[in-house]
Amino acid sequence: MIFTGLSGFPITPLQNGRVDFEILRRIRDHLDGAGLDSIGVLGSTGSFAYLSEPERALVMECWSDIQTPWIAGVSATSTAESLRQAKIAARNGARGIIANAFSYIPLREHELERYFLEIADASPLPLCVYDNPVNTGQTLSLALLQRLAAHPNVQALKVFAQADNAEQHAQLAELSLAAGYAVDWNCCEAMIGGGAAWYSTLAGTRPEWLVPIMQAIKAGDHVTARAQNAELEPVWGAMREQTGYRYVHQQANERGWVCEMPGPLG
Repeated sequence: MIFTGLSGFPITPLQNGRVDFEILRRIRDHLDGAGLDSIGVLGSTGSFAYLSEPERALVMECWSDIQTPWIAGVSATSTAESLRQAKIAARNGARGIIANAFSYIPLREHELERYFLEIADASPLPLCVYDNPVNTGQTLSLALLQRLAAHPNVQALKVFAQADNAEQHAQLAELSLAAGYAVDWNCCEAMIGGGAAWYSTLAGTRPEWLVPIMQAIKAGDHVTARAQNAELEPVWGAMREQTGYRYVHQQANERGWVCEMPGPLG
């Protein structure tokens, strides 16, 4: 099952508005040996929304020969583009795809449902549905998620972990989906509480900070996991203040992966 464990979402390094493939290959090679369960390519952290279709195809081609299983982000403002991205992902060896409701015009519930189901119907890869209200302005209702979960190719769900995750996880556990979590500073507790996957912005740039926490969680050593997670509180504070996207670009530059954010960010 691709949608389990610690999944690191790397940046796509940009220079002067273009992908720097030399730096991208350095990031790729580092993450491939970092002990992650999977790598999430072209997610929000990977600047998918700022790249052209040809650029996204070339980025996926760059990741095609790694040993670590990888998940491709296929979100787009049109269903047709998402379907094209899903085909490119399959051709380049991705093990799964992830999509959110990325749309310039707010989508009605039946339009959201059609978008995800058309991707699930057409893709040869399993789909993780990403409920990302912060960036999309739209929240997927529980009723919608229940309908999507009935599709055999919709296999996972990514949601924002809450500080107190027990009620959230109990509700999601009723769905026949692997429920995984984003928002790094809440994910340790979400995983201890039974989450299937930790979809991490930070682990795509600093995997060495989070892989030991996930190892402790897998071993059932929650005391160690919580202690290691607490040591990262200055990091979590910086991410809350700056946003994770800005913070990991800063961290990438600090470790020599020279990059910039797309304008007007930064």
